Amino acid sequence: MKTMKRLMGLALLLLSASAHAATSNPFDWSSVPETDDQITMRLAHSLNMEWSSQTVAIKRFAELVAIYSNNRIKPEIFPGSQLGGEKEMLQQARQGVIQVTIPATNNMAQLAPSLNVLLLPYLTQSTEESNFLLDEITPVLVPRVIEEAGVRIVGWENTGWRNFFYNAPDPIRSPADLAPLRMRVPPNAIMLGTYRAWGASPTPIAWNELYSALQQGVVEGGDNPITDILGMKFDEVISRVTRLHYTILTHPIVVSEHWFQSLPQDLQEVVLRAGRETTEYVRWWQPLDEARWWMMAEEAGLQVDFIEDESEWRERAQSTWPDYYDLIGEDGADLVKVATDIVEKYDSKNNQ
Repeated sequence: MKTMKRLMGLALLLLSASAHAATSNPFDWSSVPETDDQITMRLAHSLNMEWSSQTVAIKRFAELVAIYSNNRIKPEIFPGSQLGGEKEMLQQARQGVIQVTIPATNNMAQLAPSLNVLLLPYLTQSTEESNFLLDEITPVLVPRVIEEAGVRIVGWENTGWRNFFYNAPDPIRSPADLAPLRMRVPPNAIMLGTYRAWGASPTPIAWNELYSALQQGVVEGGDNPITDILGMKFDEVISRVTRLHYTILTHPIVVSEHWFQSLPQDLQEVVLRAGRETTEYVRWWQPLDEARWWMMAEEAGLQVDFIEDESEWRERAQSTWPDYYDLIGEDGADLVKVATDIVEKYDSKNNQ
């Protein structure tokens, strides 16, 4: 009951804050008339759902760029994979065909292997720790990702911790409980390897095919933040969710480096400022919004379980880290050391 009241309070706070933000918006950037010298900024992403924090982030970024550039940059947003999948959109950004996209980190790692360092299971233990890691390691990653993928990271969106969602008579509490279940996992080597370390048989399935795969029993479940689980209506075809903290789903806000370098310095600063402020905004907004979705999960009748002790999960998953050093890069072990040093720095500051 206390949990429900707390979630209700957070949800009401979010609704109030959203209403205030809507009434205090300086102007509607999307309706400002074009001028001859406007620079077009095409933003493309994979989702077409207003509920998604991806959508919130890309709209906020577009709005801030328009405002801070005094409309010298005109945003045009293409949602719902209109311009291709996330890999295709990244390739278009490299070429300068589009200027901004916001892919999942695990998908972008196919073109920017350095980002695999952020996918190591149990690298961080809390949202705050994860945010600190992103802030500290991004300056290290930016030049590497520019070289690898031709895009520049200017901000981050955090969708939340990936939770197991599935159909089963009993809850998942230990790795042994995963063995009989066919679980959908994104086609990323580290994420697939993590499931194998737990003794599971992961099944790569395209995101847009997952609902029908669950409905037809091709797989029994997968893992995603609660917003995705409910937003994609998986609650119609699964019965349980188990909460754990092995990895957070993040999306870097990336801009075409070719386009970025073509901008005058003052507009480069506008883009960087918009990225920083979008990151801050999403970090304020996301936990409030997520609380609302957990409340909706209870209302939808999903059985929500918790793994009280994740030590076995953590030990098995972390034992695979050395297997992925080469995947991260020639200096993969060194980059992992940078990441773990940052996490230790956070822990020492907050555990004194």
